[in-house]
Amino acid sequence: MNTHDNTSETPEPRTRSLTFWMRAAETALSSEMHRTLSAEGLDRRDWAVLNVLAGERDIPGLAERVQRGGKRVRSLAARGWAVERDGAWIITEEGRRERDRIHALVSGVRDRVRGTVTDADYATTLASLEAIARELGWDESSPRRFGPRGRHGFGHGHGHRHGHGCGPRFGDHPRHGEHPRRGERAFERGFTAGFAAGRDAA
Repeated sequence: MNTHDNTSETPEPRTRSLTFWMRAAETALSSEMHRTLSAEGLDRRDWAVLNVLAGERDIPGLAERVQRGGKRVRSLAARGWAVERDGAWIITEEGRRERDRIHALVSGVRDRVRGTVTDADYATTLASLEAIARELGWDESSPRRFGPRGRHGFGHGHGHRHGHGCGPRFGDHPRHGEHPRRGERAFERGFTAGFAAGRDAA
């Protein structure tokens, strides 16, 4: 008589913290945005400058810096997307066409995010995050900063499996004998290290 139970038990799924998933989602979204803009020869700061020139975004302080004609504005001008006229920098017709085309690509990334969950779940997620932020002291007067000096400081390897920005074995299951939360702590350490690297490289 076979008294052994040959059925395999399904391991319980790992429970990760709210902080882990917030950072994981933000890192993945930032990586996808980076890939989308990089394919067009831009980064997120170039994209912000182009949107300010197009009058599509009002970022405190940036409009004044744009009118000084820094290297990012002149880089856009070299592509025929911006021009200085009567002492002011403005977007060209070609620049507006390109801005609208790239905006459609960026919107496609956002649509992918929205499409992963139902509208109700998405609304609940936003409402929950807002409630948590307000409970911890955030309000509309709080500075909008996502990294040191408002930069996305993830360092080299941002978004890649073995990069410094996400820590070792990001998303992997723990090794045999390893504490189940060790990988999550490694993620936290890797995120902090990548954050500092991004700050120093800026």
